[in-house]
Amino acid sequence: MIKFKAVDLFSGAGGVSEALKKYFEIKLAIEFDPVHARTYSLNHGKKHLCVKDATKININDLKVYNLKNIDLLVSTPPCQGFSRHTRKAINDVTDERNNLILETVKFAHIIKPRYIFFENVPGIIYFKVFHKMVRDLNNLKASGERKNLNKPSYRINFKVVSVSDYNVPQKRKRLILIGERIDGLTSQDDYLSTIKREVPVYRHSIGLNPLMKKAPFLGEFLSHYNLTSITAGERCSLDPLHVASDLNQLNLRRIMATPHNGGSRLDWDESLMLECHKRKNVGYGDVYGRMNFQDYAPTITGGCNSYSKGRFGHPTENRAISLREAALIQTFPPDYIFVGDLHSEPNYGSKTKIALQIGNAVPVLLAEAFIKAIYDKLLE
Repeated sequence: MIKFKAVDLFSGAGGVSEALKKYFEIKLAIEFDPVHARTYSLNHGKKHLCVKDATKININDLKVYNLKNIDLLVSTPPCQGFSRHTRKAINDVTDERNNLILETVKFAHIIKPRYIFFENVPGIIYFKVFHKMVRDLNNLKASGERKNLNKPSYRINFKVVSVSDYNVPQKRKRLILIGERIDGLTSQDDYLSTIKREVPVYRHSIGLNPLMKKAPFLGEFLSHYNLTSITAGERCSLDPLHVASDLNQLNLRRIMATPHNGGSRLDWDESLMLECHKRKNVGYGDVYGRMNFQDYAPTITGGCNSYSKGRFGHPTENRAISLREAALIQTFPPDYIFVGDLHSEPNYGSKTKIALQIGNAVPVLLAEAFIKAIYDKLLE
């Protein structure tokens, strides 16, 4: 099997690398957070891992990694600054995390990959910095002329997808952007005639044909893993990541009063409700809700192990979903290792930090669908 070369920028706990390793040799993975990086190294090794702030990395830092002839740059920067829950204004660029997406351009210009795979929240299209990234990858001036003849230029296509169309059992939408390097241009006229088809960049096609496979509903999906029944606060002896957060007496009463498979706080007696929830249309309706085995899971977030932070109650058991269940719903393999601290044993440590790693990850099977499509394109 031919293996092409890839770089994983903002690699996190390694979800995209889990998809990449089937088709690409990972030459470099960059992750700033040391706990995320330790999880990454336990699953993918340390040889190609750089634990450093991407914004502080320059061309000299990269020489040791032998990044010649890179075929794919993956960029999945933190998305919190673009979330609909945090968006303040259509053009807000005050959140420093937002400018991290411009590192995609920096690394594309240094590495000159043949393809770029970029993933983020759909709300990113409302921000000027996203469109600046697209223009810079196109290598275009506002006048339509090429900015720099010494830098690579990319055809850019993007669209919003439902992850359930790619075998991920979640109600989750993501923006996928694909960049394809334009080669063999000998003049400005050649460049303009090639790039003009891609402007404006709002396109219905991303130029690839990733395999679409509708995910099964949550109950069928989880049934393949034969997870042991556990209670709130309990850790499974066979799999320490199959651990559920503890519940105080009030929250235990609340979840016991919540109907199985999709019940919510709207089903409670008023005595169980927070004062702010006693008024109609106040707060997020999913808070304190149960998932439904006959439906997809909600979006798995960094609070996925907390009963009070979303519809993260188990469909039938009186607890929040476990960390392992959350990781499986994100389509990590069942033996994937997470750590919550720098020195904790595998699958132990801060549950809050592990939940954050799981929730921040790109669903593995979503990444794999598009990475496989890029691999097939490279084979042509």
